[in-house]
Amino acid sequence: MPAQFDKICDACKMPPFPETAPLVPETGMPSGWVTRRINGRSFTLCDCCGSVRHFKGGISTYLQEHLGLPEHAQCEFADEAGGGLHRSRVKS
Repeated sequence: MPAQFDKICDACKMPPFPETAPLVPETGMPSGWVTRRINGRSFTLCDCCGSVRHFKGGISTYLQEHLGLPEHAQCEFADEAGGGLHRSRVKS
């Protein structure tokens, strides 16, 4: 039986679907779920709310409203190659 993930998405307030979804061993979260650091705060986001679409061109209005973020909030992304939004870029 898959392990239970007892958190909900900080933006949409929904639990994983299905609730018994298997957890990714490296993160301890369901597949697609991410932790994003925005304006110095950490947020656990589901596969929909944590999608790259909400971060292109700045943090989406949806996330700003649901997470209580200011208009010009900044997201901190990992510097390692292939991390975050720059999966196809490789540092030389």
